[in-house]
Amino acid sequence: MNINVKEMIIEFSKIEEVEGILLAGSHAMKTNDTDSDYDIYVYSTKEISVEKRKLIINKYCDYMEVNNTFWEIEDDGFLKDDNIPIEIIYRNLQWINDTLSRTVIKFEADAGYTTCFWANFINSIILYDKQGELKKLQDKYNIKYPNELKKNIIKKNYPLLKLQMPAYYYQIEKALKRADFISINHRVSALFASYFDIIFAVNEIPHPGEKKIIKIIKDKNLKVPVDIEKNIDNILNYSVLKNPKILLELDELIRNLDIFLKDEGLYIFNNKDLPI
Repeated sequence: MNINVKEMIIEFSKIEEVEGILLAGSHAMKTNDTDSDYDIYVYSTKEISVEKRKLIINKYCDYMEVNNTFWEIEDDGFLKDDNIPIEIIYRNLQWINDTLSRTVIKFEADAGYTTCFWANFINSIILYDKQGELKKLQDKYNIKYPNELKKNIIKKNYPLLKLQMPAYYYQIEKALKRADFISINHRVSALFASYFDIIFAVNEIPHPGEKKIIKIIKDKNLKVPVDIEKNIDNILNYSVLKNPKILLELDELIRNLDIFLKDEGLYIFNNKDLPI
């Protein structure tokens, strides 16, 4: 690990509110490359003041954007000497427990990326754990993929592909008629989010996030529908060109998914095309 990151972690561990610190992302999974940043998660019992954070990060970073709150509370910047990007994300310990409980224990599905927080947490490396709470939570949630969660993810996301009126397919179709390029791309991205939520659920793998999805699927030799890469490549190319052929390719993508789900015994829809 980078020396600046090591020393920064030591200083953060001395803050009273801090309960634990995790290393996540590609550096934790040993899949990092020259463009990879450091993803550091600081878990606390209450919010750490910006002033305390600044005192530490200014020692080890040449540039830092403090207190970005677009998604979570985080500080983003570049480490001194080697200019490696770093993200320091601050989370409440009770919040992550509640979030994972909702997914892993209560089996509640989302429209895309259902199990990303789960994957992030259990695949992280503990760098500091004041009272062992992070280890307890990792042990608690490092369990076999719940079958009910798998089915709920399919029930939630499959109808959004083409089955029911709000489906992304019909939104893309409407956007094509309007030549609305932005809407086409927006809805294609949403469709893929639900599609891959299903793929990872079928394989009983917590969703790794939006980066390197195809590579991860190949590296892990996951089960996938036939022609997945061809369909995806064509959909993305047709999307850029605003080509109506995108609908034919989406039809094939979904048809191949239907066959895949039936082969896996997971096509859980009745004859009226409504979720059971």
